Amino acid sequence: MFCRVSENGCCWTFNSSVCQVAVNHYECVLRCKHILNNFYSLVLEGKGDGSFDDISSLTIFADYRIPQVLVHLKAMKYSEELMKKLREGTLFQSGDKEEVEIRGCSIWCCALICKHLQELYQKKGQDMHERINAVLLDYYLWDYARDHREEMKDIPFHRVRCIYY
Repeated sequence: MFCRVSENGCCWTFNSSVCQVAVNHYECVLRCKHILNNFYSLVLEGKGDGSFDDISSLTIFADYRIPQVLVHLKAMKYSEELMKKLREGTLFQSGDKEEVEIRGCSIWCCALICKHLQELYQKKGQDMHERINAVLLDYYLWDYARDHREEMKDIPFHRVRCIYY
C-alpha cells in the first residue's frame, strides 16, 4: 500500500547531512506515512484491510512532543549545550544538525524500545512482533505527553518551522 500511495505523488523528500555524512534522514514520504499510520491504527485498528505485514517498517513521527517525552522518561538525554539552546527557545532551521539529531535519536530510541519490549515478551514465550510497533508506540507516547504535560513542563521541546512534521 505504501508504494501505491507514494507512487501517486502524495509525498516529499527531506534529506539532510549530519557531520558531513549524507543522511536520507526521513525519506519523507511523510504524508504516505500519515495515511498508512491513520489507516492502520485509527480506521481499521490493524485488522482486515488495515492489517499490514510490514507495519513495523514505519518509524515514529519525531515531532516536538516525542523527543520531549523520551527525555522526561529518561529514555533519551540531551547534552547540556543542547538543553541550554532549548531552554533559550532557539528556533532551529529545518535540517540543522541539532534538529536532525533530535529527530534521528528519537526514531532510534523508539526502535530500541520496541525491540526491547518484543524481547521481553519473547522471553515469556509470547510473540508480540505484530502487536508492538513504532506506530502504536508513537500514539502511546503522544497521549502520555498530552496527559502529563504539567509534569514535563521543565523539559523544553525543540522548535523548528518546517513542513516535514
